[in-house]
Amino acid sequence: MLYSNIDRRSLLAGFGCATLAGSWASVASAAAMNKDPVKLLLGSHMDYLIKLLPAYEEEFGILPTFEQVTTPDLAVKLNSSLIARRSPGDAVFVTAALVAGLADKGWLSDLTDLVENKLLPNGLIPNSVTAANYKNRAYGVPITIGCPIMHWNKNLCEAAGLDPEAPSGWHAEPNSWTKLIEFAKEINDPDNNVYGITDNWGGVGSIFTFGSLLQGAGGRFLDDDLNPVMNSDAGVEALSRMTELLHVHKVVDPAVVTYTWVFDASPGYLSGQRGFFFTWPFIAGIANGSPDSAVQGRSGYAPNPALATSASVDGSEFLAVPAFAKNPEGGRQFIEFATSLENQILQGATSPWAPSIDVALGHSDVVANLPFAEVIRQSYQYPVDGGYSTDRERWLEILTGQISRALAQEIKPREALDEAVNLINASRA
Repeated sequence: MLYSNIDRRSLLAGFGCATLAGSWASVASAAAMNKDPVKLLLGSHMDYLIKLLPAYEEEFGILPTFEQVTTPDLAVKLNSSLIARRSPGDAVFVTAALVAGLADKGWLSDLTDLVENKLLPNGLIPNSVTAANYKNRAYGVPITIGCPIMHWNKNLCEAAGLDPEAPSGWHAEPNSWTKLIEFAKEINDPDNNVYGITDNWGGVGSIFTFGSLLQGAGGRFLDDDLNPVMNSDAGVEALSRMTELLHVHKVVDPAVVTYTWVFDASPGYLSGQRGFFFTWPFIAGIANGSPDSAVQGRSGYAPNPALATSASVDGSEFLAVPAFAKNPEGGRQFIEFATSLENQILQGATSPWAPSIDVALGHSDVVANLPFAEVIRQSYQYPVDGGYSTDRERWLEILTGQISRALAQEIKPREALDEAVNLINASRA
């Protein structure tokens, strides 16, 4: 349940915590009290940031103005403004998919000093910044984080004579992917429409499972020079394991190749007919809390199982400072304010959006509101890179097209990935 009657001051008073008070005092002093007008461009879902504006005014003497934009319209809004060398705000919402392209054009301010000298020492989770890095510089600050995790049906585990709590520790066990397969085989009962695993591997949806296995095997999408290297031995192993689930072990719902998003795959899991589901953390709340869920109170969740290590693909959202901002210091000040420990705990305790500060994720009020917060925190201790470059949308379409061919057994995994790399390089040439 989300808290509805809690505000910033009562939160701080209720904690009675000198650490929080000291944290905010350090933010206020470090920001040099910029009192010039501040304009924000925020996502239409970012009410948790809008609620901070009166507190910002109280601390800095200026009430920020803001404009909201939907995520699908964000790219057009930013590009149309910045190409004219006008900024839609002093701090603006950006997604990971946009950062590299905007930074490459010189349209975003370098925030590396803010991240390294202030935010990381104050507890910002290091891997949460990965998707906003471009050529080893940080151009955005994560306000909220999240990545696909493993969910499982404890009822089906028990019915198969399996320990329903065992999967919670797999992320810390090298090669625990084999245990996943063992559990899935025991659960699997296709004659009764029961499958050990479900996911959404249609279109670009396959990138999340492939990416977790790729990194779990020690691989990467792109190297340090942003060249495609997903056809490494680690990549071949990742794609081979996906095809084996479908065609060798046959423990995956065969319709996964047609599911293009989470809500295509979720009905089978919520009906109690799927053992494991790799998807976003919010499904934990639906599975355990919805009266229509057949796994209410019986859906486990944990970081992904491991190959050499566990891994996932980042889904953070960021604030950035455009190069043409009228008050860039005010934009930085707002970012630092929003990522203070106090306000990150408030965000996690009163909204569905997980904070990006390590300590905040472990706070009791955040955990009470977001029971999966600790799992998110644990997941970010492992690789979460998604391979962000200026042409990510183009190479992502190429790669997932070749993954689909391999899953359909039209082509072997190594051939599929070699072809993907060749096509990506050709598209860049």
